[in-house]
Amino acid sequence: MKIITYPFRLIYKVYFLLFFATTFTLAYPVFRYFLHRESRYPTAFKLMHGFAKFWMFFSGIYVKVEGKENLKIAGPCIICSNHTSFLDIPCLYSSIDRYFIFTGKKEIAKWPLFNIFYTSGMNILVDRQNERGDLKALRRMMQVLDQGNPLFIFPEGTISKKAPEMVEFKPGVAIIALKKKVPILPITFTTNWKRLERKGFFQGNASPGIARMIVHPPISTEGLTMQDANKLMAELRKTIGGPIDNRGD
Repeated sequence: MKIITYPFRLIYKVYFLLFFATTFTLAYPVFRYFLHRESRYPTAFKLMHGFAKFWMFFSGIYVKVEGKENLKIAGPCIICSNHTSFLDIPCLYSSIDRYFIFTGKKEIAKWPLFNIFYTSGMNILVDRQNERGDLKALRRMMQVLDQGNPLFIFPEGTISKKAPEMVEFKPGVAIIALKKKVPILPITFTTNWKRLERKGFFQGNASPGIARMIVHPPISTEGLTMQDANKLMAELRKTIGGPIDNRGD
């Protein structure tokens, strides 16, 4: 079956790449202008929200959000999801209209064009190989929550090479949530790995279709202490992973 669909997957990947490169190159000067000053970040976020919707629509990918009412959570929180595809980020930006801050690994700073969303200072780059850089990023995350804004973290830290199977969750999410006493909002992507799989240009799944996004009820940290960090991470992993085991693709 994969041999039969291979030409269609390749054609779609070519279209996807060209469409992304063209539209993002044209939009880059606008994003650069609004990301130049911190006071313009909220406007830049609104543009990113609109651009993500536009880009997803003309890529033939339609985000189906379940549990949308859970996105109405008030106050600071940590948003977490499994990481299955490069589509996860635009899916989040197109579906969440409340201003939030993204965290990402330092390698993003080397990505052409897209790196502006992290090197500008709006979002946070984490250097796990550098203790000083890691602490600096941690302080910035705390500041984001102190300002009342949501913070987004991929607990896996990177895209799983065996998606939708998840890799080990890193404990930082629980530590930050418990320290700041904020809830965690879990999100599950069940089909993004089918829309665009991370297996190189000539391998892996690729097709237009539904991107299913499940927003779970928030996990409260009220009454918990640092001693409950492992328990909290286990609950988060179970919540996000539940729909993957019984996914309806």
